[in-house]
Parts: sequence; structure tokens; C-alpha cells
Amino acid sequence: MKQRGSAGKRIAAIVAIAAVVILLMTPSVQSVLEDIITSPFKPRYPEEASFTLKRTLTVDAGGGTVKSFNIDMPEPMNIVENGNRMQTINSVEYSVDVAHTIRYGHNWTVWSDDVPFSGRRTITVTYDVTARTVLWDIDATTSGNISDIPEALKEQYLRDEWKMTPDHPDVGSLSREIVGGERNVYLVLQSIYGWMRDNVKYPISSSSGSPQTALETMESRVGDCDDQSILFCSLARAAGVPAWLQLGALYVGIEDNWGGHAWLQACVPLKSGGYENVVIDPVNGEFLVWRPNRFVEFTDDGNATHLVDYYYIYNASIVSGTNSVLYDSYEALSYEESERKVSQGSVFVLGVRPPGMCLVPLRT
Repeated sequence: MKQRGSAGKRIAAIVAIAAVVILLMTPSVQSVLEDIITSPFKPRYPEEASFTLKRTLTVDAGGGTVKSFNIDMPEPMNIVENGNRMQTINSVEYSVDVAHTIRYGHNWTVWSDDVPFSGRRTITVTYDVTARTVLWDIDATTSGNISDIPEALKEQYLRDEWKMTPDHPDVGSLSREIVGGERNVYLVLQSIYGWMRDNVKYPISSSSGSPQTALETMESRVGDCDDQSILFCSLARAAGVPAWLQLGALYVGIEDNWGGHAWLQACVPLKSGGYENVVIDPVNGEFLVWRPNRFVEFTDDGNATHLVDYYYIYNASIVSGTNSVLYDSYEALSYEESERKVSQGSVFVLGVRPPGMCLVPLRT
């Protein structure tokens, strides 16, 4: 009887261990374990977010009469970096008939009307989107040097472009002051990021109209998201690191709403080979982080004409009156984040990550 009892206990123990192992494989338990094992001070992000937002564009005749108008805007597209899907556009619905075209490799939507009117005309666009968190696990030991950056990206993203002026002597001087003789790309970007966070402030009152030039923001030490991203790109380019704007909207949870936003991407070569296009948001204090509360409409391709085309989407022919205005706003219809959370440098990971990237499996 004793032997039977011992065998029964062993079987029970094995069953219990198997149950624990199965339990440990569930995402919810893994998330809890990650909370315990990783530092509580590290920022944690949802693995994924699904959201629906409505964009409303209103043409106001400004008390006069508009003969005709044209709204020409980029249509958001799927974002994939190194085979990893960061943004998936599930659907786009328009409240009026629009024309679709492809311009320099990007989808564009055109809403135009040549029937004269006074008062207001409105179009709404509803986007259904899924986005996933990407955290780049790159540091000075895994980053390559400026000489490792592909020549094609240097050709595309190192020269002056609209408000970005890396060739201006004052911008170049400040870049050298910040970066010194550093050639490690991660350390170059980290130095610029630290300088921006310490020295450039967000304006007390929100600005409107055209963004500032890099020189204007550098001199005033004040700038909104567009201004700061433009200055960051200019300083990085002056140091020899390709950097470019990414533009769209950002969800602010405390307000349960979206607002137009700008941030930047930069190229970081890896010692192990290849490179990553990382995300940096100097205004929100995010370095090598892509949160799924971002909505990308347009990624700068290095061509100033294309970038201006993104910023200035409205033109009108006016019969009478002195002013016609376009109002552009976002509304959150739904926003849901996954329960599982992730953090940079986590010691509890699932699967094998590509070199340099910590990817969860599966305008202000």
C-alpha cells in the first residue's frame, strides 16, 4: 500500500508540474511574470492596439463665396519594417465620393468640387487600424558606425530638404558641438536626443500654420512636434546620420482623442549586419520606441516637393470675400489595447528576436 501511495503521489506531482508548465505558457501569466522579473521603473507598452478614428475636414468659405476647391491628401498605408508589420489599415471609408491616385509610390485621395458655395462643406474619413509595438533593443555595443550606413540612404536623407537645413553652418556647428567626433550611430542619436530634451521646450500655446525652420527652432529653443523633429533631423543629417520625418496622428489616452503629430525615423546600422529604421519622438520622450497609439499618414521620402505636398493639402478659388479656411480634426470612435504589456530590455522573452530588434511576437 505504501508503494502504491508513493506512486500516486509521484503521478500527482507530475500532473501538477505539467499543469504549471501549461499555465506558464499562457500570455496572461507570462505578462505577470514579466512584470515581476523586469524593473518596475521601465516603461511598459501594450503589445497591440486596435482603433477606429474619424477625421473631419471642413471647408469654410469665410463669409465669401468659394468657386471651387481641392483637398489632396495622402492615404495611410500598411507600415512594414524588416518584415515586421507595425501598422495595418483594415479599412478606410469616405463620406463623399473621392478620386484615388498613386503619386511617387504613395496612395493619395483627392476631394474636389467646382460648384460655387458659401458657408461650409464637410468630408469625413473613418479609419480602422491595427498597430503593434516595436521596441529596438540597440545600444552602443550593437550599433554600427556612420561608415556602415548604406550609401543609398545617405544620398536620400543627408541633404537639405525644405525646413531641414543640415548644410547651414550654424546647424553644422551645433551638431559638431553635441556629437563631437563620435561615429557610433547609436551614440550620435542618443547625444542629439539628450540635447533636444534638455534644451528645446514645447510652446505654452499651440502653434499653427507652417512649421519653423531648423534654424528658427535652434535659435528660439522652443518648438512643437514638427519643429523639434525637423531640428533633430537636421542635426542628425549634419552628423552624417540619415533621419526623416514621419507624420500622422497620436492618441492621447487622458483626453480619449487624437491629434495631428510628427516624429522621426533614423537609420541605425548593426555590427551584425544590416540596419534598422528606428523611431524617435523628442517631444514625448521616446527613444527607439514605436507605440501602437501612433497613426502614420505619410513617411518623408527625402524629396522636399513631396513633403510640402503633405503639409499643404488645400487650395481654393474664391469668387468673393477675402479668406477661405480648412479645418482638420480627429475624433476617437474606439480605442482598445491588448492586455499583454512589453518593455525594452526585458529579460523574460518569447521566441527569437531578429538582431537589433525587440519585437513582440504573435501632428500636436
